[in-house]
Amino acid sequence: MALTLFVAAVASEFGSLIVVLVIPSLVGAVFQYRRTGLLLGPAAVTGLRVEGGQLYVGLGSGQTHVVLVESESRLGAHFAILKLRHSGTTSYTYPVVLVAVTPRFRNIPSDAFRRFRVWLRLGPTSGSKASGRQTQEIH
Repeated sequence: MALTLFVAAVASEFGSLIVVLVIPSLVGAVFQYRRTGLLLGPAAVTGLRVEGGQLYVGLGSGQTHVVLVESESRLGAHFAILKLRHSGTTSYTYPVVLVAVTPRFRNIPSDAFRRFRVWLRLGPTSGSKASGRQTQEIH
């Protein structure tokens, strides 16, 4: 409620400034959602694969890249918000949101999410040394 009152007060004083700031933000959000959220663009992450202790992303363009999980990523019991950085660069990142709340509200199978979450928490080398070369695909 207080935020609404603050925005209304600022809008009455600086209405044109807010329009100048809000419209480009909304256009950018729609563009980003269409490009990556709908998984249609060439840079959209369409799959994840853990192989040999490394994480790979599959892109809409068909390319596959080795990525590193950034420290800004967040992991919960039923969700993961990941910032994946292309291992060859310092600036190119892929945002990924994984949700496994209920059978109807998820974008990843529950068992695959559990295995991926364990891999993220224990580190990439914990299971690969003991059991040889493992592959786990997540779509």
